[in-house]
Amino acid sequence: MVNGKANPVWATLIGPLLAWLLALVGYFGPWVGRRAAALAWNAYDLFDLLRLLPEIETGALSVNLQTLRLPLVGLAVLLPLWLAHCVPAVRGGGALCGIGLALATLPPYPEIISAWRTPGWRVPFWWSVGAMLVILTAIWFAPYLGGYRPWLMLGWIAVTGLPAAVTFYRLLPVLSALHAVSIRPAWGFWLCMSGLGGMALLLWKQGLHRPMRGSPDR
Repeated sequence: MVNGKANPVWATLIGPLLAWLLALVGYFGPWVGRRAAALAWNAYDLFDLLRLLPEIETGALSVNLQTLRLPLVGLAVLLPLWLAHCVPAVRGGGALCGIGLALATLPPYPEIISAWRTPGWRVPFWWSVGAMLVILTAIWFAPYLGGYRPWLMLGWIAVTGLPAAVTFYRLLPVLSALHAVSIRPAWGFWLCMSGLGGMALLLWKQGLHRPMRGSPDR
């Protein structure tokens, strides 16, 4: 509280942080869910499970399953960027949370030992490492992005959210044929995309009302 009023920084963060949380819950919620087929897979599971599909192993269906991990990488970086103008302790906590999410996208043991050079694991490994480096840099640099920050974040949402959605929709016919039932996106997918879309709209609004400058936009 400042002079009996809510902290203006936190007042502007309520919407973005709520949208961020919805996207995170949606990511780990079911993207594929149908009781008749005994399915309940979230985006995190799909990356590992669908690699075993015959269409994927034979190359009959050319999709990049690694994009299913991109929304989590995106959310890991977005949190410290949203908290860029908070006190150092809050920025540090956001960075630690983001690093934790980025670590979750790393390959499991023992694959992680050689993941940096192994086809199939190399890309998600370097995505995770890159995300952690960006998060550590954002603790200091993000407040100085000024009016560029909303547009950079908006672009980040596009490159981490849209590829996952496209890949998922391309996989639905294969999943439907595999289980002989009609498979449609479950609530987790819609919640995740709604959260990302909500953040995108807020960033668009911020970008239109902030001048492009490199000085801190506190």
